[in-house]
Amino acid sequence: MLSLCRLVACLCLLATAAAAQDAATYAANCASCHQADGQGVPHSIPALAGHAPSLLVPPGGRDYLARLVLYGLEGPIRAGGAIYDSAMPPWGATLSDAQLAGALDFALHSWGNDQALPAGFQPITPADIAAARATPMTAQQVAALRTRLLPDAAVPESALAPPDFTREQADRGHALYRRACQNCHGSNLDNGQFGGAPLVGSYFARHWGEGTLAALYGYLRARMPPDRPGRLSEESDADLVAFLLERNGYQPTSADLPTDPAAQERMSLKR
Repeated sequence: MLSLCRLVACLCLLATAAAAQDAATYAANCASCHQADGQGVPHSIPALAGHAPSLLVPPGGRDYLARLVLYGLEGPIRAGGAIYDSAMPPWGATLSDAQLAGALDFALHSWGNDQALPAGFQPITPADIAAARATPMTAQQVAALRTRLLPDAAVPESALAPPDFTREQADRGHALYRRACQNCHGSNLDNGQFGGAPLVGSYFARHWGEGTLAALYGYLRARMPPDRPGRLSEESDADLVAFLLERNGYQPTSADLPTDPAAQERMSLKR
């Protein structure tokens, strides 16, 4: 029989191995959006650090988190006082119940989140994920569930307005696009030589057409160009976004597209 000390040592090794696996699952599947430090992408992807434990406070929060990772989320939300509207993909077809539970527990115990967990919190288990998997939902239904759980985090439609940009700003963006973006995304914005995603038509509508201006601008600032993100000025990125909006049928106004995140969060790309 194992001695008590050896048994404890074995249990500690198992716990350490499980924690390392949970961290690896997060790194491989979640960190590209929410970042390795849990800080997300400003004005595009909400942070998990300092925020994730708050989702466990209302009754049903545990089930909501399970459904969030299983089915994704699509629709505007308010988190940490900011508005976000970049869709979260579903992971239920890609990751097992154990992997999803592990990734959630990693996020809930990392970056100081463990200090804010509700009293009596028990780790998310594969059984929690399996129970949520038994009743499928759409990503839009998950967003609606969040609004019911956290009514103060809802984004009122009346708070949003169409985006501002001028034709002159779009023209500046077009000139910049030809120099900095055309090789990847193409002269028609969907025929690039190096596999850049389409920036017009149904692809643009699916990825950005239901969100706020802040989501599109924030993604461009944080992720483009892939080899040197953020190398352009804020004003240049605003010009590029104005060009994309014009090419996707949005109507120019009398004011330039703003670089202020708070102003961008109040501008909807939904038509």
